[in-house]
Amino acid sequence: MTNESISTPNAETLEEGSTATIPESQMAKACLDTIEAYRKSGRQPVDKATATRGLVASLSSAMVELSESELNDSLGVYLVMLEQHDNSVADAHSEGGSRDTETQENANIGSKRAASPDSQTGTGKKQKQDDSDFPWISTLKLLRVFAKDLKFAKLSVINSARAPPFPNSEWSNILMGSMVDLDHVISGSFAITNDNREIEQLGGMELKFGVAKPVKQVKTSRDWFIAWGSYSKAATYVFPHRKDEFDSYGSRTLSLFAATSASSHASIINLDKSIRTRVGECRNLLLTDQAEFEDLRLYWLNPIGAGGLSDASRRIKKTDYRDDEPCLKWNAGECNKKASECRHRHICEICGKNHRKSEHKSKQGNT
Repeated sequence: MTNESISTPNAETLEEGSTATIPESQMAKACLDTIEAYRKSGRQPVDKATATRGLVASLSSAMVELSESELNDSLGVYLVMLEQHDNSVADAHSEGGSRDTETQENANIGSKRAASPDSQTGTGKKQKQDDSDFPWISTLKLLRVFAKDLKFAKLSVINSARAPPFPNSEWSNILMGSMVDLDHVISGSFAITNDNREIEQLGGMELKFGVAKPVKQVKTSRDWFIAWGSYSKAATYVFPHRKDEFDSYGSRTLSLFAATSASSHASIINLDKSIRTRVGECRNLLLTDQAEFEDLRLYWLNPIGAGGLSDASRRIKKTDYRDDEPCLKWNAGECNKKASECRHRHICEICGKNHRKSEHKSKQGNT
């Protein structure tokens, strides 16, 4: 590990001792990168000293200056991570020594008794699980950092020069790991005013006005594509390690739109909302964990699912698209649909009565 610089996805290289500032999310990412580099090093005293200097440099580079107590608290959290790694490695080495000793003892007395179940596995003690192997840990660590001061984290992000344009109200949901409302996202793309929460003082009462109702809703695959593009840019700015996850999920959802008729796109949009809501509620899930969403897919996309439209409801809903215009094909004798099923009315295009155009003159002559 070098003590020259720490590289982050969304920030310029920070030279040690530099006064450059970075957003809170990138500061946390830089600290986690330092921890990871230490884990891969030889863990010598000089490596720990280098890691500590790197942590202090990253914490000192925050856009909003931390107080001494805040800096010490944050540094303490990361130093505990270093200690936990050292302890886990020491435990693993201790278990390895016990395993070698027990194997030799079993070989010496093998003719007297059978090996015990514990000796077959080397030791009766379970090997300590390293939670850094879990794919969601990087996200969880950042969420814990943001949760310490959500307001500070949000201000740090929205005041960053590199932050993509995104509705103010939905930045909070990203930083909390909650489901983002794509209706607000697409509405923000066409907004002419901001969506900040307003706080008014009336006497001794404090009135808070929430986010306005979105002026536009995601109803088509095009709407979803626009909103998802904005959301994925904002989310990967805060969680750069999730870029592949968002790209894969977005491609899969667009494939669903392409493979189904436009009448089913509302169900796909609802499926997307359900999946992102579940991921926001369960910290051990990724958007790409498709096996965890089979019930949601059945509910929204399967013909027998409770959330999808049945054939009968589609037929009933189809009448909503009827107009009062005469059916030109029926007047020409080419419409094979029943009057109740046709979008246009089966009436004469000349007089509007219940006969075809070809019969108009004869009908007029009889009157």
